[in-house]
Amino acid sequence: MGQTDVLLKEHTFEVEALADKEFVAFIDSVSPNNQFIMIGEQHGIKEAGTVTNAIFDLVHKDGFNTLCIETDALAARKIKEMASSKEPLTLAKNLHQKFPFAIPFYNNVSDYDLFLNIISKGGDIWGIDQTFMAQFRLNFEHLSNNTANPSLKKMTDELKEKAKKAYESSVKNKSFKDMFISQYTKGLHDSLLATKPNPEETEILTQFEKTKEIYGYYYSKDYYKNNNVRGELMKSNFNVYYKKALETNSTPKVIFKLGATHATRGLSMMQIYDVSNYVSELAAFNDMRSLHFMVAGLNGTVLEGNPFAEIPIRDFDNTKQLPEELQEVVTDFNKKYVVIHLEPFREKAYGKNFSENLKKFIFNFDALVLVNNAEALIPF
Repeated sequence: MGQTDVLLKEHTFEVEALADKEFVAFIDSVSPNNQFIMIGEQHGIKEAGTVTNAIFDLVHKDGFNTLCIETDALAARKIKEMASSKEPLTLAKNLHQKFPFAIPFYNNVSDYDLFLNIISKGGDIWGIDQTFMAQFRLNFEHLSNNTANPSLKKMTDELKEKAKKAYESSVKNKSFKDMFISQYTKGLHDSLLATKPNPEETEILTQFEKTKEIYGYYYSKDYYKNNNVRGELMKSNFNVYYKKALETNSTPKVIFKLGATHATRGLSMMQIYDVSNYVSELAAFNDMRSLHFMVAGLNGTVLEGNPFAEIPIRDFDNTKQLPEELQEVVTDFNKKYVVIHLEPFREKAYGKNFSENLKKFIFNFDALVLVNNAEALIPF
C-alpha cells in the first residue's frame, strides 16, 4: 500500500447511519468556530437532505439556525410558509401540482423533512439564487394576489395566464425556449416598472430581469458570464439577508444546501469565485471559519434535473468520476456513508503526492460524504 493510500485511509471512515458515534464525533471535531457550513450536493438524491438534516441537528446547539437554499427569495418564503403550516406536505404538493417545476430541487418529501426540522427549531430559510425559468407563473400569481396596485394587478393577471400557456407549450414541445422567460423583454419589464410597484414588488421584477440576463448568456453559450453573473447575484442576494440578520446578531451562522459547484472554497469547478468562497472570506474577516462538504452518491439512482426526460429516474455509478486515489480507497468500504476528511491533506498537497484531480477536491472541500446505493428523490 502506497503512502497516499495510507494517508487517505487514516482520514476515512464509514458508517451505516449518521447517528453513529463516529460521524457525530467527526462533526463535533470540525465544528468549533465555524460561521458557515456548506453542504454541496449531487442534485436528485435523498441522502443530500438527510446529511444536511443530520449536520443541522448536530450544530444547532452552536447557534446555527438558518438554512440557505438554491431558490430565489420568494420561493424560499413560500417554502417557509408551507413548512410553518398545519398541513405542510398538503400545501407543498398542491403548489407543485399547480406550478410543476416552479421550485426545482425541493419538490419532494425528503427535503420537507429538513424544512420541517428547521422550522420546528425556530429557524429561518433564505433563498439566494436566481428566479428559475419555470417560476414566472408562480411569481406573477403572487404579485397578482398580493398587490394593492391596480395597474400592476391588471398586468400580472394577464401575464400569469400567458406564462401558464407558455409553460404548457414548453412541456408539449419539450423545449425550454418556449417558456415565458423568452417573452420577458426589456419593454415588458419597463412597462411593469412604470406601474410604480412598491419596493418588494420591484425586487421581484428586478430578479426577473436578472434571470433573463443569466439564461441569455447560457443560450448564447457564454458559459463564463452565465456562471459568474449568477454567482454575483447569489452574493448580492445573500447580502440582503445577512445585513438584516446583523441587526440582531454580530455573526449570523448559516448552513447552505446548494449544488456542489456552488459550495467550493476558492476557484470553483465553473472557474468562478462563487458565493461559497465569498462567505469563506467573510467568516475569516469575523475571525471564524467556514466548513465545506461535498455529498455525492457513489452509485444508486438519481432524479434527472431535466423535467422533459423520458425516464426521470436513472441508475448511476460515479466511481469512475472520482480521482484515481479515491477510486482505490472506496472499494474497501461497503456501509451506507463513506466520509473522507480532506483538510489534513493540504500540507502534503504540494508537489506530486496527489493527482491534480484529487488536489482540486482537497482545496475545494474540507470533507467528502460519499453514499453507497443512493436513492433518487421522488417528486410530489
